[in-house]
Amino acid sequence: MSKQALAKIRQSASLILLAKDNRAAPSCYDYNALLFTRHSKSSFMPDSSVFPGGVCEAIDSSPVWLKHFQRYDINAAKLQQLFPVSVSPNTLDETLNAAVSLRLTALRETFEEMGILLCRDRKTLTSTDGYAQFNEQFDRKHWQHVVHNDASKFLTLCEELDVLPDLWALHEWSAWRTPSTFKKRFETAFFLAALKTQPQVLTEPNEVKDYAWRDPLEYLQATLQKKLWLPPPQYYELSRCLNFQTLEELRNFAQKRASMGYVLTHPVMYKCTDGLVHLLPGDDMYPEDPDASNDKIETGLSTEEFRSLAKKNLHRSEHKNQHESQLHINIKPANGHVNPIDPRSL
Repeated sequence: MSKQALAKIRQSASLILLAKDNRAAPSCYDYNALLFTRHSKSSFMPDSSVFPGGVCEAIDSSPVWLKHFQRYDINAAKLQQLFPVSVSPNTLDETLNAAVSLRLTALRETFEEMGILLCRDRKTLTSTDGYAQFNEQFDRKHWQHVVHNDASKFLTLCEELDVLPDLWALHEWSAWRTPSTFKKRFETAFFLAALKTQPQVLTEPNEVKDYAWRDPLEYLQATLQKKLWLPPPQYYELSRCLNFQTLEELRNFAQKRASMGYVLTHPVMYKCTDGLVHLLPGDDMYPEDPDASNDKIETGLSTEEFRSLAKKNLHRSEHKNQHESQLHINIKPANGHVNPIDPRSL
């Protein structure tokens, strides 16, 4: 990819936030995921149901956070535990490494949009159970408004409450890049975090039209029933969650797998006579340059005919419309991950 093309892609982060469903008779999944629906006037994917998240701001990678970490005896060496082995802690002198800054983005955006502050105080800082902590004992509505208008105030909030953003409970899950057919493009890191109890949501009225806590299968079935629209990354990642019926099983898997990293998922869009196909890395038909075309690539074939051109390996999603999606995957997932499960099979 050219430097010019890369410059147009903005870094962002999303949080797959899961909470234990403590109802007496939960569904076959004992946890729910938090998604919200964008407003119809949203500048990007209006009316879609998405995980909390957004674009990285300058404050998210600023070394001023180091002074706050150091108040808790968290220095660059300890933050190194979040980094890939190849990254030197010395890079923290000028800017926070992406392992930290992307987590800060996900946590800040989750607070801005949903009013949920995942954080640790001095008592919970040493917790090693793998579950996230949250704080609701402050004027959330006021601070949500303040941080929404000025991202740098997220640090001020943490200083005022004497807490640290709960970086350690966010497990690297996946990363998606917006296809080259979109004018607005993002490279989004997806993190997964688990909560033992479901926090109270306080939505930001300018960004959030509606929200829900539902189990993964409920979301997918609602999409197939045309009751909501899940963009491809949300559909794919919720389908991955179908492999795990309990939150503890999923959290434990995510925590252990995170150190293996992930392969960037960069869909390439093909136009068929009966729908769209998003080719994903590993598919036999996946192009060498996923950014070669700014338009959907015409095939002149049906989705089934186009699928038959693959000699062996399939990794694609086929879309009749926003609601009718079908994943075709027969490759082994990379980096110790799991493949999605087709919700129609359950």
